[in-house]
Amino acid sequence: MSESRAFWAIYLCVGISYLGVGLVAPLIAIVLAGRGENSLTVGLIGTTTFTAFTLASFPLGALTDRVGPKTILIWGLVVYGLSILTFAFIRSTGLFFLVRAVEGVGAAGISVATETMINWLSAPGERARRMSYYALAVGLGWAAGPLTGALLFKVTPAVPFIACFVFSVVAAALALAIVPKTGSGPHSVKGLLSVFSVQLLAPIAAGGIYGYLMSSLVTLFPLYLTAELKTPGTAMGTIITAVIIGTIASQVPIGKAADKFGKGLVLLISAVLLGVFFIILSMQTDWRGVVPVAGIIGALGGTLYPVGLSIIGGSVPRQRLGSATSLFSLSFGIGSLIGPAASGSAMTADPKWLFYLPALLSWCFALALIGLRRFIGLRHQPETAD
Repeated sequence: MSESRAFWAIYLCVGISYLGVGLVAPLIAIVLAGRGENSLTVGLIGTTTFTAFTLASFPLGALTDRVGPKTILIWGLVVYGLSILTFAFIRSTGLFFLVRAVEGVGAAGISVATETMINWLSAPGERARRMSYYALAVGLGWAAGPLTGALLFKVTPAVPFIACFVFSVVAAALALAIVPKTGSGPHSVKGLLSVFSVQLLAPIAAGGIYGYLMSSLVTLFPLYLTAELKTPGTAMGTIITAVIIGTIASQVPIGKAADKFGKGLVLLISAVLLGVFFIILSMQTDWRGVVPVAGIIGALGGTLYPVGLSIIGGSVPRQRLGSATSLFSLSFGIGSLIGPAASGSAMTADPKWLFYLPALLSWCFALALIGLRRFIGLRHQPETAD
């Protein structure tokens, strides 16, 4: 079996699973609102998934090193699919909390396993490019989900959840048949933190900042556009689409640039420019000016995830990739949980702090990268095989 075929099977698994994420997440809020639940309850149920994802990442990383990422991927897809299928039948709000927690565990298994496999299978010098295809698959699946879910929901409310289950089962079967079995080892959960090193500080920070940006902007950006710029609903869709297009379109060029010129250098340039464009975004007084700036921010912010993960692949032994990847996922999850609360609190002083905080974070990250240059390298250095 060619490695190329294995990579495309992994990307397809990821795309299918994130199609389910984008398909189901908006519908759960609609279903709960239709049953009379308030916005606080809906928000807490959504947070349950992020919390479970964050807490499960750590032990799943160690388990991935023990049994191999293929096993974790298949079980993650099955658990995720079954949890989504359950939403078509449950009526109790309490069960929604439980099932969303199970969904988060399944999602963590999918993320840790696929990211570990891509780093494991990638040859030296191509990790960023391979990881950029992964990020592209995530973005395409997530972007296609809401429209697909809305169309299926019109047929009957249960259909999107059943469809998501079917997608997950297909992805699990595909992983079983095509994805190769990579190494496993005798590592235990007790030794999980032993994988940490100074070289991992930069990618772990990149994951946390990306989680912060994604969750805070998804939650609060529409509120800012409506309250401060009086943006109409149709224009809101244009702005969100611009962010998605910017993120998706940048993935492959950024990945190739990171492999060619150096991953640390690409992260540094992206972080500096990201801060600049957040300040530019805060200066916009009309939604039309927001569109191109939002697209550029999507492109620059989308750099953090794949390039950060590719640095991990070149920094730890293959046998500990699962544990190292789980540290990245843990940081991403913590950033996702902190983002809305931190930005929301800052906005009470001035709504533009929605952009000032990410700008400061981006520039602090850039300074940290300069300080860590001895460990990550800001110039391209050919990688050696593990």
